[in-house]
Amino acid sequence: MLDTSLNPFLEKMQNQQQSFPQISSRESTEKPLLRSLFYPSVILTFFIIIIHTYTPLGIVINQKALDFLLNVTTVETTQSETITISIDDNSLKQYGQWPWSRYRLAKLLEKIQEGGSKIIAINILFPEMDRTSPSHRPRSLAHELANAIETSTVPEILTDHDIYLAKTFATGNYVLGYEFLFQQTDDLELKCRPQPISLQFTNTDQPPHPLSLYTANNILCNNPTLLTSHTASGFFNGTPDKDGIFRRLPLLLEFEGKAYPSFALEIFLRLKESHALSLTMGKLGTRYITPGNFPIDRKGNVIISGYSDSHGTTISAADVFNDDFDPAIFKDKIVFVGITASGIAQEYQLTNGDSISMVDIHKLAYQSLTATRHSVRGDLFWVIETILSFFLASLFALCIARFSTPWICAILLATLGLLGISSVFSAWQLGLLFSPLLACNCLLLNFFFLLTLKYKYFQKRSATEAGSALELLESSQENLQSILNTIPDIIFRLDKNGKIIFISSAIAKYKRLQWPVLGSSIFSLVIPEDREKAQFKLNERRTGIRATYDFEVRLRLTLDTPHRTGEVRYFSVSAAGLYKKDKSGSSTFTGTQGIVKDITQRKQIEDQLLQAKKMETMGNLAAGVAHDLNNILSGLVSYPDMILADLAEDDPLYKKISLIKKSGEKAAIIVQDLLTLTGRNVHPQEVSNLNTIISDYLESTEHNQAMQQQPFVSIETKLAEPHVNIKCSPVHISKTVMNLVNNAMEAMPTGGKIVISTAKVSIQQVVKGYEDIPAGDYALLSIQDNGIGIPTSDIPRIFEPFYTKKPTHKQGTGLGMAIIWATIKDHYGYLDISSSHEQGTVISIYLPATTEQIIGHKNKSNHYKGRETVLILDDLEEQLTIAGNMLHHLGYKVITVQNGTEALSILAKSAVDLVMLDMIMPGQMSGLETYKKILQIHPYQKAIISSGYSESDDVRTTQKLGAGGYIQKPYTMEELGHAVRTELDR
Repeated sequence: MLDTSLNPFLEKMQNQQQSFPQISSRESTEKPLLRSLFYPSVILTFFIIIIHTYTPLGIVINQKALDFLLNVTTVETTQSETITISIDDNSLKQYGQWPWSRYRLAKLLEKIQEGGSKIIAINILFPEMDRTSPSHRPRSLAHELANAIETSTVPEILTDHDIYLAKTFATGNYVLGYEFLFQQTDDLELKCRPQPISLQFTNTDQPPHPLSLYTANNILCNNPTLLTSHTASGFFNGTPDKDGIFRRLPLLLEFEGKAYPSFALEIFLRLKESHALSLTMGKLGTRYITPGNFPIDRKGNVIISGYSDSHGTTISAADVFNDDFDPAIFKDKIVFVGITASGIAQEYQLTNGDSISMVDIHKLAYQSLTATRHSVRGDLFWVIETILSFFLASLFALCIARFSTPWICAILLATLGLLGISSVFSAWQLGLLFSPLLACNCLLLNFFFLLTLKYKYFQKRSATEAGSALELLESSQENLQSILNTIPDIIFRLDKNGKIIFISSAIAKYKRLQWPVLGSSIFSLVIPEDREKAQFKLNERRTGIRATYDFEVRLRLTLDTPHRTGEVRYFSVSAAGLYKKDKSGSSTFTGTQGIVKDITQRKQIEDQLLQAKKMETMGNLAAGVAHDLNNILSGLVSYPDMILADLAEDDPLYKKISLIKKSGEKAAIIVQDLLTLTGRNVHPQEVSNLNTIISDYLESTEHNQAMQQQPFVSIETKLAEPHVNIKCSPVHISKTVMNLVNNAMEAMPTGGKIVISTAKVSIQQVVKGYEDIPAGDYALLSIQDNGIGIPTSDIPRIFEPFYTKKPTHKQGTGLGMAIIWATIKDHYGYLDISSSHEQGTVISIYLPATTEQIIGHKNKSNHYKGRETVLILDDLEEQLTIAGNMLHHLGYKVITVQNGTEALSILAKSAVDLVMLDMIMPGQMSGLETYKKILQIHPYQKAIISSGYSESDDVRTTQKLGAGGYIQKPYTMEELGHAVRTELDR
């Protein structure tokens, strides 16, 4: 019997599906995902670095990041050290347009110098002679008027403003400037040679030329008059980056193989009273200049930093001329003098957005050199930024592969914030300008790119898994359908209204119904008689231990075979309710599922088993009764036989004694019928011809008497040729034929025809009939009549003992069909019955056929007499007397004992020719046990067996030990004498 529902079966199928290879664990998901993200991340990061480092866009973006760091880390410098004298718009408004007279400029410088300034830095280049000098005007007038003006008596210092300005330069600590030219100007005469600086390399392990300075082709200096007045000068050169922002200023330039200082560096060196520099190589491509220990890059540039929103004290030149200032303000200060007037001075934008003139740029450069902390950007800083970008991108790929999107966003924001804070802290506290932009860009672009890849990966994997799941589902459905197809039981599922929504293919083996099964009510399959109880059972919606289990019901399903048409079949239904739980935990009934098992064959086997148990019970009762009756009947059969042997047939007592003997024999026959029910009285050990048995019966007195009582019945025989041999008890098979023929005659009270036929058949596969007939070779005996037939409801009971439907005046013992059943089973045969109302009945008997040949019987001899000694063992005194008298009558010497102990005692003293054993002796040693002990005394002792029971296992065991024939009580003198003589002569 299968389970009461499909749930365990479906759970088992689900477990089997989960054993298939499929993507299940988190680890197995992460590894291929990480591979799918890591390599694209490395490639993307590589391209971002290339774009960031070598493309104009990347360079500009990186410059903006450095601008940010410079702005947020601005360090206030000591503004009181520098002052700017600005020739601004107010100055030009009051004292005329530019260029001014060198005399006026000299007067401005004298006022500044009178204030006690430390250094006056002139951020103005004077390459031409002053055309406003008095000495220049006479020459112009003479050229224009053709008359010379005599000025020789006027001092030269008064007539030449350049000389006056040169004398002013010579009286103070001034720093002037010049400009290097980078265009090819071969025709330009070199009019000056500024003083170069001495540059030494302190790191002996560094390359000999760690700098790659810009190289100038020529130089533009002040006019020769001014050149003779001073010794300190530096170049004014400086240009903003391509985006117009001033970020760095060159401190050193190369000209004719020598290094020259910038305007700001010259001021710095003038204060340090040195004109020699030392270059020290630091880590990560940094370079430091001493004195001052300030950093420069490979091109000799210094980063302009350290400025604030106010670029120091600035005084208008007009205020100086008008004495609208405190002269003490210049005390020990470095004064920068330059032009800031609109339209004359060009302004440049700083990283903080301020626009300042070139003089302020040089002042900021000087402040950067004198600052206590410098901003450093080494040549190899980009390498650190690149390595960090690769590392963070790879680590971020791992995070994206492992974590969900909210966690990834949190990690991204935290990393970006940490990068920004670290960069600002490094620039603010250490002055190291590490740009976070490359790493941030890598993280941001990897974030969007890898998330997209991750989405596509899971989308592809979902599609693959969906395809695999679909394939697995289809495979599982095929497997499930294949399994369902191999299950002979019907599996069904109902909706909540009891309608069939699924039914397995096992129903196809039954005859097709006249209505569609799917969609119909399950109760439409139940026969009307069982419908009410089926509705009661299946409508209870039971589950668990309360589920419907092995509920027996008859369904309107029949096998689609000719001989089973219309057969009522029994089914066992096991079912359970299906429930669906909602979020609140309550369950809703959704339907029923279960299994229907065809138990018709089981019912038949159960009926046969019940029949066998009835027969066994009846047999046990009959065996006990038969034993006692046989002992009682021994006197009614044996003594008349001995008396008749001494009487003549014309004696008046002969007929009377014969009547007594026949009555005893009839009683003995009834006892034999009872023993046949036990299965202990039939031993198919004799090879006989089935046709001969039938012919002998048809010629017997019993058959003739039956035909006389039924004169309107005819018998036709169809006996097979060649003859069919079977191994049987001819007497019992003959009696079976007799009972079947008599029953057929009684089924035709008004006459009819009985057909007795035989055939040899070979069955290749099991034949379904009244009982299943296995494959094999059989002798088929069929007895057919055209009588009233057997009702279908009575067929299962016709072989029950004492069951009869005959009229009261015709009733017999009720054992006829039961004896037939027992006889056929004792011969290892099978029965089949086919009967129709008013059409007649056919009873077919299948007996195992044999290839053994019939052995001819020995001629019976009437000479059973002898003179040997026979020891008779029986627990009943009357049986000893009967047997002893018969053997005395035949001339034998007889010794009688009532138990095995006496027998062994006698045999121990002397031997006998034959022992006659009774098998059953209640409360004493059995015949088998006695014979075993006799063999210990006399190993070759001859013996025969006598019992009121039918031949049993003990009888056969005793015969295997050496005993001879078996004779059943009651017996005649002839039967006893034949058995004794046969054993003695053996």
